[in-house]
Amino acid sequence: MEIASLILLIIFAFVSFIHLLGELLVDFGKDQFVLARFITKPLLMPLLLAFFVSSLLNFSVYEVWFVIALVFGFLGDVFLMIPDPDKKLLGLKLGLSAFLLGHISYIVAFIINVRGFILWQWWGMFLALPFVGAASIAHPYITKNTGKMTKAVTAYIFIICLMCISSTFLFLPKGWPNYQLGAIILYLGAWLFAVSDFSNGIRRFVKKFRYERLVTMFSYISSQLLIVLGFIIWLNGSL
Repeated sequence: MEIASLILLIIFAFVSFIHLLGELLVDFGKDQFVLARFITKPLLMPLLLAFFVSSLLNFSVYEVWFVIALVFGFLGDVFLMIPDPDKKLLGLKLGLSAFLLGHISYIVAFIINVRGFILWQWWGMFLALPFVGAASIAHPYITKNTGKMTKAVTAYIFIICLMCISSTFLFLPKGWPNYQLGAIILYLGAWLFAVSDFSNGIRRFVKKFRYERLVTMFSYISSQLLIVLGFIIWLNGSL
């Protein structure tokens, strides 16, 4: 890993820590730390994007879609911060749309980097099936109170399920140990992204629970980091 990449990763870890600490303190009633959340959240994806680009040995058109996914992640983070005093859900709708487009961008990035399905391994379907099962359980639980947003939430759950499934495309034939390691890390990141969205969905549409924002943001930050780290290893063969 180059020194510039390491510095960016350390800064990302520090900003993430401050953000999560702010989430925890606000949960304990320390409302003066809300500002820490608002300052640090928009910095997360730009730092991760800079780390990703600086870590690549070769940047090609195949990686552009991955960059686009992180840009949509940044937009989603910002949109979800929009105040909603009138309960019009503008920030939620824009954020949901941004993350949905981000997941589509991830799907395209994974597919084009394995050159379609030429290198896809048939046993990957067994890694993909748990995502289908999880989505089948999460959908009725989340959408029972989504009202007019049911179609949008359904579309989002469908797309994130496809993104998680597409992460299994990166598992390659035997003899590619470093690439398999990258695929495993990215696969775990996909799971954490699903956990983050499920946690957020429960708070917004089912019931609020303590430490939800901490759980959501910890799993979200971890998921994006693992997806980026996994993809870097997969592309470079190492960090």
